[in-house]
Amino acid sequence: MPTENDKRIARNTFYLYGRMLLTIFISLYISRVVLDVLGVDDYGIYTVVGGLAIGFGFLNSAMAGATSRFLSYEIGTGDKEKLRSTFTVALKVHIVLAVIIALIADTVGLWYVLKELEIAPERRIVAVWAYQFAILGVIVQIVQVPYYALIIARERMGYFALVAFVNVMVKLGIVLLLMYMVTADNLISYSAMMFGAIFLMGLMYAVYCHRNFTECRFKGAMRRDVVKQMVGFSAWNIYSNMCVSARVQGLQLILNKFGGIAVNAASGLTTTVSTTLYSFAVNVITAFRPQIIQQYAKGDIGYMNRLLENCAKYSLLLVGVIIVPMIIGMDTILGIWLKEVPEFTAVFCRLALIAVCGELVNEIVSIGIQSTGKVARLSLVSGTMYLVELALMWLLLYFTRIPEAVYAVHLVLIFVIAFIDSTILKTKIKDYRILRFWTRGVAVPVGILSLAMVTAWSVSGAWRDSFFGVLGIGVISAAVILALGWLLAIDKDTRTIIRNKILIKFKRV
Repeated sequence: MPTENDKRIARNTFYLYGRMLLTIFISLYISRVVLDVLGVDDYGIYTVVGGLAIGFGFLNSAMAGATSRFLSYEIGTGDKEKLRSTFTVALKVHIVLAVIIALIADTVGLWYVLKELEIAPERRIVAVWAYQFAILGVIVQIVQVPYYALIIARERMGYFALVAFVNVMVKLGIVLLLMYMVTADNLISYSAMMFGAIFLMGLMYAVYCHRNFTECRFKGAMRRDVVKQMVGFSAWNIYSNMCVSARVQGLQLILNKFGGIAVNAASGLTTTVSTTLYSFAVNVITAFRPQIIQQYAKGDIGYMNRLLENCAKYSLLLVGVIIVPMIIGMDTILGIWLKEVPEFTAVFCRLALIAVCGELVNEIVSIGIQSTGKVARLSLVSGTMYLVELALMWLLLYFTRIPEAVYAVHLVLIFVIAFIDSTILKTKIKDYRILRFWTRGVAVPVGILSLAMVTAWSVSGAWRDSFFGVLGIGVISAAVILALGWLLAIDKDTRTIIRNKILIKFKRV
């Protein structure tokens, strides 16, 4: 029988799901306009220098995971004083990290932009300006992490959704302004205004936290035990995040070397599509994350198992509603979305969207491991696998010169990494139900999505090449996912509750 926590998770999922429905199409439209305004070459420059700047944030990613984990854990234990100390430690450490990353980015990173990137000489100074604004954005994002993490830990998903919506609307305003405003250089103007959007979002997080949560009041003294735990957790996370960053940004650099800026543009658009869809599904994971960690803190492993399984199941099904028709009608969608479609974009996108499913599973398993606070093996094993993935990408490109190979490698290895991490979780929590997670939580929804794809592909025929054909594919696949999900994925008690609520609504009407 669903508990009050289950109802809160469902409510928060609704907030986040609704937020993404409002923002996902706006985000894709923004990318279309940006490509049109900047052109393929400048869009490729922005992709590669922006990605390089973000790559220096691997230290921040490590601390962000620690902050989220420890804030949620202390909320679960109910220790208010330790919760306040945890926030203080997190904020001070992130400020120090911002300074360190700024120094590294403006020495080593700037040298790489000036000397190593394959950019036309006349556009190199513009690339430097874009890079500097990207670095400023990374610094703001580093400092905002403790505030962002606290909002998530406190499960204030309504405000989180509001900030995200404001952010995407500001970005929409930026690209519309660029369409009609004459500037000295569109790439520099776009980079500067995007930094402004990031700064606004960070300010909204900080103001809200200071007004609503007493634990975010800055406290001078820091407890050594909190510092030790958080830094120890982060130290292990640094390696895995460094490896992930190396894989993500290394892909762009490899493609730049073997294919040039045009292939970077295709990869950048693919990243936009896959990241947007990944963010869509992560909304479900975000709603589950605090409760998974809090239930571990309370010692309720049985409920934690159920949360992990449901999180995987529902996130895969919800993202599948969008991924299935996109994979089938990708050529048509890209033709409608973009005025100029860079070569390789369609096949890159299809492979990346399938890989999103593996990334979601791995993210969920990682939350289970992080809840224990023991992440050494997770970081060492999975991090090394990301480096293996990057090496395989380079080798395949070197010998085949087929750009699609890099995304095929990622598709296969992300599921391998997810399974390896799942076995690590089993060693940390003996009562973790690994077989049930992979059968009920992963295999069932993946099977449902596969059947939906086969069905929609079979009946769509030639009309899949039209806009209304893609809409029809979406309706058919959604109907199959809904029907099979109701029968195979949702448990009997939940079906009864949903059925009764629907009957009550109809009786009121």
